[in-house]
Amino acid sequence: HMNTAEALQPVSQSFDSILEILQQGVADAVFPGAVLRVGHKGRLLCELGVGYKSVKLAKGDQPSEMTLDTVFDVAELTQQVVTVTIIMKLVELGKLQLDDQVLRYVQGFGVLGKSPITMRHLLTHASGLAQSDNFFEKLVQLNSTSRMGILTSRGARDYVYNSIKRAEIKYKPGAQYLKSELGFILLGEVAELLSGFTLDKACFRFVTKALGLKSTSFVDLSMIKRRGIHPITDLIAPTEQCTWRKRLLCGEVADDNSWAMGGISGSCGLFTNVHELYLFANEILASFYAYSDFVDSGVVREFWTERDAGACSPWHYGWDSPSEENGMQNSGLSDRAVGNNGTTGCSLWIDPERALVITLMSNCTHPTRNNKKIKGFRSKLVQQLVEIVDS
Repeated sequence: HMNTAEALQPVSQSFDSILEILQQGVADAVFPGAVLRVGHKGRLLCELGVGYKSVKLAKGDQPSEMTLDTVFDVAELTQQVVTVTIIMKLVELGKLQLDDQVLRYVQGFGVLGKSPITMRHLLTHASGLAQSDNFFEKLVQLNSTSRMGILTSRGARDYVYNSIKRAEIKYKPGAQYLKSELGFILLGEVAELLSGFTLDKACFRFVTKALGLKSTSFVDLSMIKRRGIHPITDLIAPTEQCTWRKRLLCGEVADDNSWAMGGISGSCGLFTNVHELYLFANEILASFYAYSDFVDSGVVREFWTERDAGACSPWHYGWDSPSEENGMQNSGLSDRAVGNNGTTGCSLWIDPERALVITLMSNCTHPTRNNKKIKGFRSKLVQQLVEIVDS
C-alpha cells in the first residue's frame, strides 16, 4: 500500500500550471484569494490556496492570508448542497415525485395560472416564475413602517413565501426557461413542509449530520438579533462592502433576499469551507455510482439525467450543466457534468463521466459585487484541470 504522500507527489507537479492560473487570478483582481480542491476517481489530486481573505480596506489594515479552512458564503451553491439534496432525500423516502404539482404541498399556490407547475418545472427553471423580485426592499420598507422588527425574522420568510404564492407567472409552465431565484426559495419551502423541519434543521439532518460536517451551516440572522450570537469572523472570507446595509459583510449572507429572510432560504445562505464542500461533492458522486448510500443511487441518476436536446432548459434537476449562460460551454467538461457557479465566487462541478470533482472557492464580490472577472476565469481553470486529468 503506497504512502499517500508518495502517491500524490508525482501528480502534484503537473498542477504548477493550476497554481499559476490561481496566482494570476489574484494579480488580475479576479478575487482577493481562492482555495481549490480537485478529486479524481475518489482520490484527492490537488489542494491549493492563494491570496488573501480581504483587500486592504483601512489604513494599517493587515489582510490575513487565505487558508484551506476559510469559510465562505457559497451563495447559490446552497441550492445544490442543501435544497436539492433534501428534495432528493424526500423523493428517496417516497414523500415526493418529480411530476407532483406544487399546489399539492403549498396551499393556495395554484392561483394566477400556477396550478400546472410541477416539481420538475421548478427544478429545471421552467416554471414560468420570474427571475427575481426585490422582496428585501419591500421588507426594509415594512420594517420602517407598519411591521417593525419583521426584517430577518421568520415573519420575513413567511412574507416572501406568501408573495411567491401570489406571484404572476411570466409564461406558461414548461414553455420556456428562465433561471429563477423564486423557484428555489419555493423549493426551500416545499423542503420545509415535507420534512417537517425548518430548512436549517433539515440541512443538519440530511446533509451536515449525515456527512459529519462541522463547518457547514446557515447563519441564522434572527439568532444574532435575539441572542447576540455572532459567527467567528476570523475564519470567514468577507464579501461585499454593501451599499444598502452600509457595512462590510462577513458571516452574514450577501444575497439581498436571503438576508432579508433571516439568512436562511432555499436559494442562498449556506456557509462552508473547501474541505466540506469537496466532501459533499465526492459523496454525492459516490452515491451516483452506488458506492455510498448518502442519497439513493437511482434518485441521483434521475436528477442528473441527460436532458433531451429538445428540452427548453440547460438544467438537469436542480443542478446546472455547462452552458453559454454560465460560461462553461468550452470548459472541456462532458455534457453529463453537473454543478453551479455562485455569484460570490464559489463553484462546484462534478463530471460523472470522468469521476472528477472540482471545488473552487473565492470571494470575488469583495469588496464589490460589480466585479465580474470570474466568469472567464472559471472556464479557463476548469479547462486546464480537465486537460491534466485526461493526459
